[in-house]
Amino acid sequence: MKKTITPNLIESLFNDKVGVKTKKNIEDLHLEYSDASDEETKACFNQIENFLAQKEVIFSGEHRHQQWDSGWGENLKLLDQDVTVENLLPKYFGKYPFSRLNQNFIKGLSPRFEYQMLGIIQDWLFEKYFTQFEHVYEFGCGTGHNLFRLRGFNEQAELWGLDWAPSSQKILDRVNSSGLDTKIFGKNFDYFKPDHEFKIKKNSGVYTVASLEQIGNKHDQFINYMLDQKPALVVNIEPIEELLETKEKIDQLSVAYFKKRNYLSGYLTSLRNLEEAGKITIMSAKRTFVGSLFIEGYSVIVWRPLQN
Repeated sequence: MKKTITPNLIESLFNDKVGVKTKKNIEDLHLEYSDASDEETKACFNQIENFLAQKEVIFSGEHRHQQWDSGWGENLKLLDQDVTVENLLPKYFGKYPFSRLNQNFIKGLSPRFEYQMLGIIQDWLFEKYFTQFEHVYEFGCGTGHNLFRLRGFNEQAELWGLDWAPSSQKILDRVNSSGLDTKIFGKNFDYFKPDHEFKIKKNSGVYTVASLEQIGNKHDQFINYMLDQKPALVVNIEPIEELLETKEKIDQLSVAYFKKRNYLSGYLTSLRNLEEAGKITIMSAKRTFVGSLFIEGYSVIVWRPLQN
């Protein structure tokens, strides 16, 4: 049976109200899906368990620098043909017909279902937190496609996309020089070796979208950089194991996949320790109940370093 993503459903999942523009975006998308059948659910579990049983898999870390640079290089080639937002979209979305919603497997029936669901999460957060900033920085921005989503909620801000792949900066330079958006800028930034000489401007917003996931448990350098730079706000949309329910099989497998791929680990715990030490304030930490086939990777943490 076909079902539709509605603002009411999203608000119940996020346990929060969505803004006027986000609500309209959700209604205009008219995203349709169907619940996975018992047989399809079993097949999804089997697919995940078979992956987890493999001895050797591709895992995240510093060694993947060249692979990410090559990946974004594919988008750079597309921009040689036409400089459009469409040609910025990564190719890794929608590889599987099934995804996650509210701790169940579902089949997206609308085009780019998983990508659009992530977009709804971003819309909600961008409208709630980022409309007034004069400067916004996305760390691990890749092609910069998320920056254009943010632009829909803040027309005036200077936007910075930071990434360790040189091809990312070439893409954003092309975006700027072509006139597609002359207030978007790129800068090389390595999570594993942050450049403290690059200064975040005062009263700025910072966000990440499924990029911190690539650094495993080596997140202290990024956190320390944020403590040093003191942006007004940091929003992370990332896989956060501490927010999942390990008593549920679907969540158990998500956490197991995090570990198998060496995804972000212990990040929220580190932030909580810093809050106890009086160095930051955590404004929100919640799961969205939205995910891909293998993981629920779009939990949200909103925090800020204390300015004293």
